[in-house]
Amino acid sequence: MTNVIESRQLEQKLEQARIAYIKPTGSEEAHRLGLIPAGTDLPDGVKLYVLHAADGSVLGFTDAWASAYGAAVQNELTPVSVH
Repeated sequence: MTNVIESRQLEQKLEQARIAYIKPTGSEEAHRLGLIPAGTDLPDGVKLYVLHAADGSVLGFTDAWASAYGAAVQNELTPVSVH
């Protein structure tokens, strides 16, 4: 029973922290995630920075890490990087 209680307490702390993840993403994954419309080509080697909610859903994307970080902070989220 202790593990269930501890797990719920951890979930509550994470919800309060409002964590968001910044993940560098290539064009293939961006297409797979539906961020870039089908038929739209990006230059080779382009890297996007996708801002994800703690549950993994996409909140937005940009072409600069600093912009993703700024968007998270402006929306009262705690940004962390994912490699």
